[in-house]
Formats: sequence, structure tokens, C-alpha cells
Amino acid sequence: MVSHALALLQDSAPGRRGHWAAIALLALLAWLALEQLSAQLWFLPAGLRLALLWLVPTRRWGWLAAAEIGAQATKSLVLGYALFSTTFLAVCVAPWLIYAAVVYVFRGPEPAPAFDSPTRMIVFLLAGLLAAAGVSPLLWLFLVTVPMSMADSLVSVFAFLYGDLIGQIVAAPLLMAGLHGLLHSRRHPGLWRDLGLVLVGALAVFMLLQAYGGLAAYVLLLAFAPLFFLGFRHGWEGAAIGTAALGAVIQILVQGGLVTVSVTMLQLVLSVVGAGALVLGAASTALRLSHEALAQRHQELAAKNEELGTLAGELRLISQRLVRIEEQGQRELANELDYELGHAIHALGTRISLAFRDVRDEQGTRFLESLREQVREIQDSLRRALRQLRPPMLDSHGLRRALDGGPLREMLDDAGISFETGFGGPVDGLDDDARTTTYRICQALVREAVRLETVRRFGLQLHVGEAEAEGRPVDLRIELEFSPYAPHLPPLQPLPAVRDRVLSEHGRYTVEPMVHGQRHVVRFHAGD
Repeated sequence: MVSHALALLQDSAPGRRGHWAAIALLALLAWLALEQLSAQLWFLPAGLRLALLWLVPTRRWGWLAAAEIGAQATKSLVLGYALFSTTFLAVCVAPWLIYAAVVYVFRGPEPAPAFDSPTRMIVFLLAGLLAAAGVSPLLWLFLVTVPMSMADSLVSVFAFLYGDLIGQIVAAPLLMAGLHGLLHSRRHPGLWRDLGLVLVGALAVFMLLQAYGGLAAYVLLLAFAPLFFLGFRHGWEGAAIGTAALGAVIQILVQGGLVTVSVTMLQLVLSVVGAGALVLGAASTALRLSHEALAQRHQELAAKNEELGTLAGELRLISQRLVRIEEQGQRELANELDYELGHAIHALGTRISLAFRDVRDEQGTRFLESLREQVREIQDSLRRALRQLRPPMLDSHGLRRALDGGPLREMLDDAGISFETGFGGPVDGLDDDARTTTYRICQALVREAVRLETVRRFGLQLHVGEAEAEGRPVDLRIELEFSPYAPHLPPLQPLPAVRDRVLSEHGRYTVEPMVHGQRHVVRFHAGD
């Protein structure tokens, strides 16, 4: 219901004259009702005027002008004042025009949103202050007919100014909060309890002033200061409710003659403290909205992180399957090559050896000897290739022997690179996936060291920890030390082959700089 009313007020589409005629009639009746509640302390229709101008788009302002001028005309007719006079135009028409001009300058043609920042609240209060400052001299000029001194004239002008300003601070924010649907108790738990405490404290101060009027200069501010508490705890909506309630209490006390403090002093303090509480409340509201938005973003990020974690787990499983398929393929390929080519080459060597018995001339012997040497070289190359695909030592003797004295050492020895190893923990206690991953990482880095041709030392440090909840921690550090005479050092970047293997184990892979070298660090947890 409230949102529908606000949407209707802020609708700038053409048409709906019937709806706007009804709105204008309601505004006229509200103006007359608030005018009856107005007194020396405040002029409440000024708050209604400012709130409607702030909420309604410019193209609908004609209905607002008709409503207020109609209300003023109704009041004038009831009191017997002339409608077609300069005084009526100056007192009943010109104030609305001044308010409309000031609001248009500060707000623009479109309705402003709710006060979600202290800046918007300051702009709103400043617009009301300037509008009241523009109207008060005009009202004094046409309504005050008694000759006054300059000082009394300024006092009278400020009286009109404070009347409009208090009416704005008391009525306008409360009306806007109600139309925006911001007064639900669920949004402000404990508001009515805090408001009751504030009003009880204010009544206690005023009763104290009734008994000891001389304390006004010392304790008067204590009656208004709790408005800051309402603004801080419940936002600008709480400050609007508190200001309106406190203003109503003061008005009742003034009419009952229970307040000895001058009305001007009460107006001044209420306007200053009320405006400060509204600005503080707007800042508190902005902070609360920021926290809510941040909490929502955190929830969204948590959901995204959970989704990414699920995807990462699925990618890890896929990577492990691909690695296992690759290893199985290399194992089968090695077996097939050994079975097909190995046996054929071995049979060829045997036949060449048997052919030596039938050859008697020296030339044939040399030819067979060269063939037998080529067959040996082919057998050695095939044996090296098979060990690169899947070294039998890895399955028969374990990871430590395969790294310390297997094909990797032979490759580094052939390239003239010194090889240093260090092992710690139950290295051979790793499962097949972790053992294969570690060996392939070392193999990839050995190939990289041989390819660079500037590496003079290859240091391997492998440490396997005791079993934990996540598995056995594996820490692999490989140092590539380059020759100090190398003109150009290779870039410090991770190897894709190593990164893919580490991804399959859901580990971490970093490359650290060294003096004339680089260190590749791999950490992951291996399953039992």
C-alpha cells in the first residue's frame, strides 16, 4: 500500500488526472489539518510543502500548487480575508513558488530517492533552510503591520524563519520515511523503547527547569541531545520520529505553560539538534546499507567460492584420471615396443651372430660386425626410450632408487650436469599416483635442464612427512644452478608440464630466484 502510494506520487507519465485530483484533495485536507496544529513553535504545512515538492516530479507540481492555494483560499474565506489582493498573493501564493524554485535548483526535475547518504540529507535540509529564509522576509513584510525597530524586525523575521524550519524538520522527514515504507518495526527493533526513554529524559529535564529556571543554560541541551542517539542507532528514520515526538511534547508543554524557557530558544536548539540528528542518522543509514550490501556480496562470494571449490575438485579428479590414463598409455606403449621391436631386434642380432659362422672373407666379416654394432646401438636407444616411457626401476625398486640412480641421472651425466640428491621421510611409502607425479615432475625439470645447456648443477631435495588428515605432505625442491659465465639466463617462469602434474594433486608450485639459478618448489598432499 505504501509503495503503491509512493509510486503514484513519483509517476510522471501523462494521464491519471482522476488520481492526481484525489491526491490534490488529500493534500488540501492535510494542509488544513496541519495548519490547525501549528502554533508559535512551528508551522507544520511548511514540512508538508517541502516533502511533497521533494517527492513529486516537476510536471505534477501544478496539482500541488492547486492543493495549497486551494487550502489557503479556504482558510481565507473562513476567516473573511479577501482572495484577490496583494497580501493573498504574497502570503498564500508566493511562498509555494519560492519553495518550488529552491527545490528545483537543489533537486532537479525528477524526484529524489530516499536519504541513503548524509550528503542527500544535508542538501534536503539546506533547501528547506534557504526556502524558509526566502519566505520569512516576505511574510514579515505583509503580516506584521506594527512599527518596529530594526532589532525587533530581525527578531520577527527569524521567528517566521524558525517556524517554517521547525515545521520542516518535524514533518517532512517523518512524512518521507512513511511514504518510503521505512517505519516498520522490523527494520528498527527497540525503536519505541528507545523513543520512550528519550521522551522520559526530556520530560525530566523540563520538569527540572520548571522548578529551577536558572539551570536552563546548563541542562537545556540535555533534553535534546538523546536525538543523536536515536539517529545513530535507528538511522534518519529514527531521528525523524524522535524529532517529531519531542517537538510534540514541547508544544504540549508550551501550551500548558509548563516551560519557562523562551520559545525562540527552544526553536533554535530543536532546529540545530534535530538537523544534526537527521544528518547523523543518514550517515548511520548509509553505513547500515553498506554493511548489508557487503554482507550480501560476501554471501555471493561464498557461494561462488563454494562453486569454484566444487569445480576445482572435479578438475582435480579429471586431471588425475588424465594422468592415470597417460601413465597407463605409456606403460602399454613401452610393453608393446618391447614386445614388438625388442624381440625383433634381438632376433636380428642373433641371426647376425649366426651369420659369422658362414662368412669366411674379411670384407663380409667387417660388414656383419658393423651391422651387429648398429643393432646394439638400436637396442640401447630402444632401452633408453622404454625407460623414459616407464622406468621399470620405479615399479621394482621404488621412487628413491629411480630418482637417485635411474634414467634421470644418466641424462644429466650425458649432458655434463652434476646431480645431487637428498631424501627425507618415507619416500617409498607414497602411493602410485604420488610416486608417478613426483617422478614425472623431476623428469620434466631434467629435460628442461638438459635443454637449456647452461645448467651446471641439478639439486634435488625430496621430503615426505608423516600421514595427516589430508594425506602425506610432499615437499619437492629442485635447484637449477647456471654457469656464472652464461651470457643470458633463462626467464624465471613455471613449466607447464610441472604445473599440470601439480594441478592433478591439488598442490602448489612456485619458482624462486637464486644467485645464478632458480629453485622450483612443489608441495602437495599424497593419499595413503
